Amino acid sequence: MIKKICQLWLLLFPLLASCAGKMDIQETKESNQMENERFYYEVSCSGPKLGPGDYVSVEFIGESGTFKCFGNESIGIGMGKGYDGVARERSRKYLLPKAIEATWVSWTDRKVYTVASLIPYDTILSLFRNGGDPCVPASENVPIDKTSHVIECLDLCFLPGGKVILYVKAAAKTILLDWSATGNEVTDDNILRHLYRQYGLKNMDNYYDMFYSDEDSDYASWRFYMSKHGSVAPLLERYLQRFNYKLNFEFENKETSICGIESEFTNGELHWETPKYNDVFKSPSRLKESRIEWNTKDSHYTCFMYFNEAEVLKVFDEAYGEDRTQKGELKIKVCKYNNLFDISLNVGDKSIKLEKTAIRVFQDPIEDPDGKGTLIYKNYEGNHTNFFADDEKYVVE
Repeated sequence: MIKKICQLWLLLFPLLASCAGKMDIQETKESNQMENERFYYEVSCSGPKLGPGDYVSVEFIGESGTFKCFGNESIGIGMGKGYDGVARERSRKYLLPKAIEATWVSWTDRKVYTVASLIPYDTILSLFRNGGDPCVPASENVPIDKTSHVIECLDLCFLPGGKVILYVKAAAKTILLDWSATGNEVTDDNILRHLYRQYGLKNMDNYYDMFYSDEDSDYASWRFYMSKHGSVAPLLERYLQRFNYKLNFEFENKETSICGIESEFTNGELHWETPKYNDVFKSPSRLKESRIEWNTKDSHYTCFMYFNEAEVLKVFDEAYGEDRTQKGELKIKVCKYNNLFDISLNVGDKSIKLEKTAIRVFQDPIEDPDGKGTLIYKNYEGNHTNFFADDEKYVVE
């Protein structure tokens, strides 16, 4: 396996000469000691639901061997939401990977891509040691109720345009790393022939046309968006944008205490079960949805907020302009009776309201909660609307 890493390095050297400093660091005694640390982990791959395609092969390469992604070949399951199809012994520990090799198909681009790249080993090691709130360091003595807070997965996500990004995950937290790579188009007919012949087709044009056909109802919304906009890639780049803002709740009832917040962001990051919501990500992407729980003197409340995609995209652009490093605050004011909400994004002297957020609130008695709650507030009819790239039934106008 060391030989394979060396071969990969030789392949990458012309493109990654600037990364030599990282390799030098890995040669130090301290780094060699770090490399002896082993963890249980899984590997997976993913892609936005409406940036669909297939993967041909995905390999995470390290001194413990090559870990391959298995299971369903489709990558359109949501950014960072892949799952490993291989059952492993949880008592087994492995050295962390240092590189990836992948080949995949983008139906959006009508292209096949391949990439071979080093990944940020030191950053990954640090996160596996301690992912921060709400995660706990991996150890043999993690309480059973905290196992969902141990980081134990790497997810390689494929985007249109040949771009790949990398997530580190626990059940309670998904972190998008400050790393990306771009693949090269595959022209090797041996690989392409495998793709179209498995469907009994004659060439790659027939293969792509199969998914663009109106007879395939599974991808109707994606095809509609493609016909109108040409590509989903510009929308996904906006999803990935980060902003320097914090979430702030103001309760008119001063006896209120927040129990926990679960939030999901447009770039695929999420966190669960923590009241320390501003310690999780320093510069998050746009907030997509949140689940907030709080207590008053005699009642427990659970609130679900589903932000409107078009409004969130527009408001963050208007508030920040070209400078996304400005300090901002997404403020949510809750009335005394927990059934009226005022939401605004505040940056400098700008304060812009978000008025299209779908909200519902449930109330439970603190002393005798039944786990269901009574619906006391809902400001929308039927089901809420998901973001376009995460719901094949939703098309942005």
